[in-house]
Amino acid sequence: MNDVFIYLFGLPAAGKNYVGQALADEFGYTFYDGDLDLTPEMRAAVRDERPFTDAMRDRFYAALVGRIAALRRDCPNLAFGQATFKERHRALIAAAFPDVVFVLVEAGEAVRMARLAAGDNPVTVDYARRIAGFFEPPSHPHFVIRNEGPRAVVVDQLEGLLDSLAEESSADWAD
Repeated sequence: MNDVFIYLFGLPAAGKNYVGQALADEFGYTFYDGDLDLTPEMRAAVRDERPFTDAMRDRFYAALVGRIAALRRDCPNLAFGQATFKERHRALIAAAFPDVVFVLVEAGEAVRMARLAAGDNPVTVDYARRIAGFFEPPSHPHFVIRNEGPRAVVVDQLEGLLDSLAEESSADWAD
C-alpha cells in the first residue's frame, strides 16, 4: 500500500488522540496532535471558554497545511488529529492533500462529557457543550470510528479501515 495520510477529526473528547495513538502503537503510524500547534490566541480562547473566531481558525489551518506537509516528507504513514469543526477547513486540507483519508471519530455525548469531567483535557464540560453546535457534520467522503468501548474494539475498526484502504489501493494498481 502507498503512503497513507489519515486525518482524524471530531468533537472534543471523542478520542481523536486515543485513536491516533492506537494507529501509532498497533500499525506503525506517526501520530501528530494538531492541538500542539494551537496559537496563543486560541489557547487563551480555550482557557477563557470563548469560541474561536473565523479569523483565528483561518490562520490556524493555513499553518496546519504547512505542518502536515513537513510531517509527510518524513512520515510515510501519518495520522493527524484535529477537531476541525468547519467544512471549509476540511476542504482546505483535502485541496492541499488530495489523498487524505478523513476519519470522523465519534463517541456519544455522555461518554465525551464523562471524559471531560475526568479533567485530563483543557476543554471543560460546559465549554464543550457550548461549542458543539459550531461543529459542521461532514458532507465529504469519510470513514467513522466509534470510540466508546475497549481499545480492542477501536483496533478492530482501524484494522478494517486499513484493510479497506489496502483493497482500494490494490484495485487502483489493477486498473
